[in-house]
Amino acid sequence: MTRFNLAYGEATVSIDVPKRHLGGVLDGRAMPSVSLRQAFHDAWTHPIGVGDPAAMFKPGEKLVVVVTDHTRATPTRELFPLLWERIRGTIAQEDVSLLIATGTHRAPTEEELDVILGEVRHEFSVLIHDCDRNTVEIGTSKHGTAIEIHRALVEADRIVSMGHIGMHYYAGYSGGRKNILPGVAGRATIEANHAQMMDPRSTACAYGGNPISEEMVEAAQMVGLDLIVDVVFARDGSVGRIVVGEPEAAHAVGRAVWDEHFKVPFGEPADVVIASAGGHPKDINLYQAYKAQYNAMRTLRDGGILLLIAACTNGIGNAVFEEWIERTESPKDVFEIFAGEGFRLGGHKAVYHVEDVSRAAIHLWSELDHATVRRFYMEPAAGVETVLTAAQKRFGDKYRVLVLPHATETCPIFGET
Repeated sequence: MTRFNLAYGEATVSIDVPKRHLGGVLDGRAMPSVSLRQAFHDAWTHPIGVGDPAAMFKPGEKLVVVVTDHTRATPTRELFPLLWERIRGTIAQEDVSLLIATGTHRAPTEEELDVILGEVRHEFSVLIHDCDRNTVEIGTSKHGTAIEIHRALVEADRIVSMGHIGMHYYAGYSGGRKNILPGVAGRATIEANHAQMMDPRSTACAYGGNPISEEMVEAAQMVGLDLIVDVVFARDGSVGRIVVGEPEAAHAVGRAVWDEHFKVPFGEPADVVIASAGGHPKDINLYQAYKAQYNAMRTLRDGGILLLIAACTNGIGNAVFEEWIERTESPKDVFEIFAGEGFRLGGHKAVYHVEDVSRAAIHLWSELDHATVRRFYMEPAAGVETVLTAAQKRFGDKYRVLVLPHATETCPIFGET
């Protein structure tokens, strides 16, 4: 047996796979980790696309720092103070606001705010974005989308975005401009932008030519995003690299680093795929954990079996996603809802999900109750044994298992070895 200890919520779970059935492990390449302080120092003293970043800040200016919410792993509570050390002699504390980029997510709880910001939340003005309130239209994209953005950015003199760069399954990559749209955009803007996900160019690890990503770039440029401070995580979740600089130039460097380590080639699709979403917060709910499912499905044969390991301690995570599933009696009913009602944010994930369950058997190891798991057309699991038994029955004694320990952050590239 080969044992794997896989991230699950705030803990790990262990699985054993018979060596004769183990076809491989698909994971990112090792990246040396560095301390956050050292990585920030290196990035700040070697900025990308700008001169001295401190020189762009002027006394009396209003600064808004856009930061990620409770569904993201950005180490904001440690990272923001490092930024503040560099600019506190220029910008007054009362002129700084931290804006939490929730997109269409719910507002973070008090406990989650403590995790995101720590003591910083008591020292600076903290704003929480609400996509249905306090937005201002700042222009129209080349695709015809009215760009509505949180008012605080329109009134700011300087805007800094602080996040992390990784793969996103339809926006191409997270980080950079994505903190603006969808992070602090109005609901109608987000929905119009995300409606383009049905375009085949809107896919993982696609930046230029991806209509969703290009519109996000436009929105960031319209609002005047000055600087990004983005982390690239190593495989174990530690800091591998930080990029600081002009949004497009710095993001290009960051995603090249990510590609080098996390775009992973593979040969033949497997009969069985075992995939961990990567633990908290990547598996905070089923809506977020779907990103891992998306990647895992790319490596699975038609008619195969997927075991998705995702705690989902916060439930489903999106009301429309849940509603569209609840209204169905079979997976195909979701396609009828989509055909009749068109794109709705959250509903899109129901469409993707039922495409997956129509192609393969999906078992979910989670904290969700069994009835909910089955309602989403998956089988509840509390271990690997049932999945391997099913594989033996379905494929015979030569079934092949592929393990993805960090599926959310692994972009499989088919046809290469």
